[in-house]
Amino acid sequence: MTMGKMIIDIEDSRSVQSFVAQVTEGWFNPEKVYFDLKASGNTDSTDFWCGNPTHLLSDVSASLNQTAEEFLILWNQKCITHDAKIMGYHCTRHSDKKVFTEKGILPLSDETIEIFQDGNLTVKAKRMWEYRSKKKPGPYFMLSYKWAKNPGNRFCVDGPEILLACAGDQVNGDKSRSIPLIIHCAIPYAILQEKDYFAFCILRSYFNFLDPKDDLTNLFEDYSIDLRGNALDPQYVVMTEEYEAK
Repeated sequence: MTMGKMIIDIEDSRSVQSFVAQVTEGWFNPEKVYFDLKASGNTDSTDFWCGNPTHLLSDVSASLNQTAEEFLILWNQKCITHDAKIMGYHCTRHSDKKVFTEKGILPLSDETIEIFQDGNLTVKAKRMWEYRSKKKPGPYFMLSYKWAKNPGNRFCVDGPEILLACAGDQVNGDKSRSIPLIIHCAIPYAILQEKDYFAFCILRSYFNFLDPKDDLTNLFEDYSIDLRGNALDPQYVVMTEEYEAK
C-alpha cells in the first residue's frame, strides 16, 4: 500500500499550512477566522492556546455558526477522506532496529511482556513493573520531533520502563546491548482516538505560524499520541533514526 501525500509534521510551517488549506478548501478561510478571533480578543486568552482543546475549537466553530460537535464531524470526515496522516516519533532502545519495520510498533500486551520477561527481577524492577503495568498500553509517540531530539529524552537514554523491568535491566545500567532509536511514523488520522485533541493541535500550530507568539517556542513539548492498545502497522514506519544526545 502506498501512503498518501497528505502528511502533517506539526512543527513544519509548509506542512501545516498545506494540510489546513486542503481540509478547509470550500469550507472556510482559516486565516480570516483567526484574525477575526484576534480582533475580538479571543486569542488573548491563555486557554485559547494552552488550555483544554474545547476552548479553541468552540471559538473557531462559533465563528462559522457551527457547534464544536458539528465542526469536528466535518473536520474529521475531510481528514479521513484525504487519507491524512500525522507524524509521530516513537522513542525507545532496542538491539535490532529492523524489528520495527518488520513488526510495526506494538502496544504493551501479555505477548509483549512474555518476550522480555525475566524471572530474576530486583526489588526496584518489581516496583517499576507494578507502576508501569497499571498505565495505558500505548504505544506512545511524541508529536514533536524537536522534543524527541531533546538530550533528556529518557526513552532513548533508558528505554521503556516496563521492558527495562521485564528484562532485569536498570536505569543507568549497561546499555551496550541496545541502540537508542527514534522511529518516525506517519500515523493515519482515522485510527487516532482523541480526534478533538489533534484538531486542536493542528489549528494551534497553524495559528501560531500565522501569528507567532514569543512564549510558544516549544509549542508541543510533552504532547503525545497514544494509540490505546492498537499496534501501528509497519507500513506506516517512515524511517528509524539512531538517536544521539547532544
